Amino acid sequence: MKSEVAMVELHPKTAAALAASKEFGHSVDEMLERVDKIRARRPSISARVIPEVDARGRLTDLYIAPGTIANSTRDQLVSEIVDAIQDSTVDALRQHRLEVRATEWPGAS
Repeated sequence: MKSEVAMVELHPKTAAALAASKEFGHSVDEMLERVDKIRARRPSISARVIPEVDARGRLTDLYIAPGTIANSTRDQLVSEIVDAIQDSTVDALRQHRLEVRATEWPGAS
C-alpha cells in the first residue's frame, strides 16, 4: 500500500521567510569558513618568538628560535611569549571583525 503525502502550499510570506532564512544560513556558513582560515602571527620584539593565534583567540602554534630559551631569563622569555601572544590575538580578532563586516547579509541594503 502506497502512502501519499499531501503537498501543502505555503503562504507566500511563509515561503519568502523560509527562503530568506536559507539564504542567511548560507551567508553565515560562508563567513564561518573564511573566519576558520584566519591565522595571526605577530612576532615578539626580538622576533625570536612567533605565536600563531586563530580567529577565536586560540593559540594554535608557537615558534621559539633556537637558543632563545638558553639565552633568556625566565622573566624575559615569559614577557616575550605573553606579549607576542597578546599582539597576535589582537590581530586575529581584528581580522575576524573585518571578515564579519565584509560579509554580505541577505536583505541588507
